[in-house]
Parts: sequence; structure tokens; C-alpha cells
Amino acid sequence: MRFKKFKFKKVKSTNNTAIRIIKNSNIKYGMVISDNQTMGRGQYGRQWISHKGNLFVSFFYELKNIGLSIPRLTKINCL
Repeated sequence: MRFKKFKFKKVKSTNNTAIRIIKNSNIKYGMVISDNQTMGRGQYGRQWISHKGNLFVSFFYELKNIGLSIPRLTKINCL
């Protein structure tokens, strides 16, 4: 698996940008990086404080029949 990198100077949200890329292409694995974001989202849709100089990145990849719940997958992903 090789991630395609998408680098931006400024986005509203790296997460929203990743979703747009998924919907408008057939790219299965990627990483969205931005120097700045204006309306970031944290876990469970909470607001993400986006101070200049922080790291703004979202990863996306295809999952097929993994047999895990979202909370379990989130925990494994964080580890």
C-alpha cells in the first residue's frame, strides 16, 4: 500500500478535503497535509483548534470486510 500525498497551503478541513478526494476520484489510499486549516474537526465532530505551525493531516484508506466495530477500529488505529 502506497499513500498518495496531497499538499495544500490552506484548507477548511483536511478531513473534508480527504472526503472530497475519495468521492471525486478512485484513489484508495492517501494523506492530506495542509500548512493551515480554518475549520478543522476533531473526534466525534468536535471543533479542532488550528493554530499556525501545528501539523494538519488526515489519512484515508479503503477498508473491506474487516469485521471490527468503529470504536474497536479507532482504538487499534490509535495504537
